[in-house]
Amino acid sequence: MKLLLLIVYGIAKTWSHVELITHDAFYAAIVSTFPDQNIIFSTEMIRTSMLFIYIGVEKTESSEMEKSLHYQGLKLSDYKPDSEKILNMLWQDNVVAKSTTRFFVKQSLKLSTEYRMFMRHTEGRAQNIVFNAEKLKEVNEFFKSEMGERMGEVINESYWKPDNMGLLVNAMYFNLSWERTFNPAATYDREFRVSSQKTIKVPMMHEDSKFAFGVLEKLQATALLLPFSQGDLTMLLVKPNQPDGLSDLEQKLSKLDVHDLTTRLTMSEVFVAIPKFHVRCDLELRPALEKIGIKKIFVASKSFSTLLQRNALFQISGVRHMVSFEFQEQGIGPPPTAVGNGSLTHTFNEVKYFLGNHPFAFYIIDKESTFFAGHVTTF
Repeated sequence: MKLLLLIVYGIAKTWSHVELITHDAFYAAIVSTFPDQNIIFSTEMIRTSMLFIYIGVEKTESSEMEKSLHYQGLKLSDYKPDSEKILNMLWQDNVVAKSTTRFFVKQSLKLSTEYRMFMRHTEGRAQNIVFNAEKLKEVNEFFKSEMGERMGEVINESYWKPDNMGLLVNAMYFNLSWERTFNPAATYDREFRVSSQKTIKVPMMHEDSKFAFGVLEKLQATALLLPFSQGDLTMLLVKPNQPDGLSDLEQKLSKLDVHDLTTRLTMSEVFVAIPKFHVRCDLELRPALEKIGIKKIFVASKSFSTLLQRNALFQISGVRHMVSFEFQEQGIGPPPTAVGNGSLTHTFNEVKYFLGNHPFAFYIIDKESTFFAGHVTTF
């Protein structure tokens, strides 16, 4: 009955402003949970995926999610996350971004009729499944057909366990070229200072041109905007002044609207060097969710009466968020655009510098919304 009321009258719970919001505890929880690995994540798509769990659980557990994930009253059938702008965007007949969510529930714990009605209003799906090797292969083949070969195996054998009760999986990729691609001839090795004690050599891409750039004195950081080829999308890079300063910087950024930072940037001649690499980012979000107060769903209880046909013991075994991304000369994935000049040394008088030679934060944004966030910390 709870689910029917939610669908007919709207979800009388909480959802924040439709854009992905980074100035809250969730952003800080994620970046602090994974401080020593390169990550990219979509807080909005995680919130959207978590609706699969939220709708199925009763008041005590759902109130934790309500408070922590900022759900807000709206009709579920009308709900459209801000990320639809990029999920629906095409460039030269190629999708710019794609997201697929599946909620796997142990075969013996049948989904209720009410809960299945909710599925009709979502892009993702929930299904009963046996957590064995045969089904794992089948599920990975499904994700590969949906997301493409670049994603590889979305679900690792290590978290496809026979005793799983509920496993929520969201897979995403972002694929768009820079407005002006880096010249491969200007890619060469430079030092990347992982910490004040450790330095390694990594391939760096270089360009000297006009970019929006700024020195952010209050944040003890510098920032740069790299425009993409479509949709007013840009990548905002924010680098702390000190190699060990990323953690403190991200805590400060979690209290800000990053769009305000862009107003402090001015077009300047800038010599840019950023690392070239590809990362498959696979995050188990339970620790981050627990940091913001979502704990009860991970403990066996009979509170999932809307999800299940029978009032049985149930708990969430894992929440996975997997994103494939790459920093390379043409952008985050093909196809290429016009090639920049590149440079081995700067060619401008009074040139500014943005050297991504130690850990930095980044965001993929447009003028109104933030779609992805993350950081680069190591190689």
